[in-house]
Amino acid sequence: MCTCIAEIKESYTKVRQRTAVVAQQRLDMDEYLDKVIVVQNELKQITQETNSLVETVRNHFTEFDEQETTELLAYSTPILILMDQLHQKLMESPLYAGLKTAVEEYRDCVGEFQELCTDLQTFNIDVPRNENYRATEDLLRKLA
Repeated sequence: MCTCIAEIKESYTKVRQRTAVVAQQRLDMDEYLDKVIVVQNELKQITQETNSLVETVRNHFTEFDEQETTELLAYSTPILILMDQLHQKLMESPLYAGLKTAVEEYRDCVGEFQELCTDLQTFNIDVPRNENYRATEDLLRKLA
């Protein structure tokens, strides 16, 4: 059982909330440069917080039991949906030209977050439930 689960859940909440705030902003041509700077700064903050979250979870990856992993994946699903919606909105926005670098960095961090979620599902839930894996693990214990 991981002792850092509360801290990680708080990070999930921060990423979700910040993503929701940016996703709700109007991204049109009014006040173009001001809006680009504001959205760019917010996007960089989301990217940084998401990268930090991914790093924290990766650092404690092997400490999570199945229940904690399931909880983290439940937190992840709405965040991934919001992230996808925000990315689509940014790509379609007239502000995209001014945000291109920040959007690409954001897309990369979303990919890392998606990969983390897939790894959590695979290595902390699916593999331990696999009968072949358990049989091999038992065999290895007997050999040790």
